[in-house]
Amino acid sequence: MLLWCNKVTKNMKQILLIACLFLLISQLAFSQGNATLRLEGRTLKGNCNHQFLKGFEIELDTIYDEIDSTLLFSQLPRIGSINFKNKVNIPTLFTLTNRAGFPQIMFKFRAFYLTFDRLKITSKNISFNVDSDPRVPATENDLEIVRLARQMLSEEKYWNKNDDRNCSDDLANQSFSIYCALRIASLEIENEYNHRNAVLQKLRHKIDEKYPNEKWQHRLRDFNNMESITYEDIMALLEEMEQEFVLELNKKTDE
Repeated sequence: MLLWCNKVTKNMKQILLIACLFLLISQLAFSQGNATLRLEGRTLKGNCNHQFLKGFEIELDTIYDEIDSTLLFSQLPRIGSINFKNKVNIPTLFTLTNRAGFPQIMFKFRAFYLTFDRLKITSKNISFNVDSDPRVPATENDLEIVRLARQMLSEEKYWNKNDDRNCSDDLANQSFSIYCALRIASLEIENEYNHRNAVLQKLRHKIDEKYPNEKWQHRLRDFNNMESITYEDIMALLEEMEQEFVLELNKKTDE
């Protein structure tokens, strides 16, 4: 009887392990947000297995038999639509941006910027992954947000080394983590907080570039609270971001 119980226990553990692995794999695949659009006359239409986004539709300027990247990019910017959970045909602006030296399709939904990543185009079909961590084009507001954050952190005594992602106490104590400085500056400049604006996205990517082997739960908080991070590191990073925004905005003006 004891031997039989041991076998059952082992079998149950194996089944449970397999089930957990299957669930993990399913979640990973699902989180990638794979999407496929098909050319139907003058419309690109298709489905997406993203956690929230379920489909896209983009009407082109005329009827086409085939599509390639040159033709697709020439259609943007353009208002299309997305399906979000149970809501369908939500008007959405699709634009073209430059990321890592090549054109990329970007769209904004609510407070989030997302991009078509790993874009593949055949004559009738377009496939891509929805990227929710893109490099967002800078605006003049983003530059002002960085500059205001630098003013808020003008002396080391104004830096909060122990970020808890609750900015009300930072404001009350006039001691700001890098996240709260940028959050409060965003609210001051734009009267709203966009969690994926160009400032915060640039900061996230710079943190990843400088510390590629770190495992973050919350990149901005955990970076701010790292034992090895100094006030000088924080200010150098903000200055670097400001300079890059200036260059990006000047380049846009020259184009």
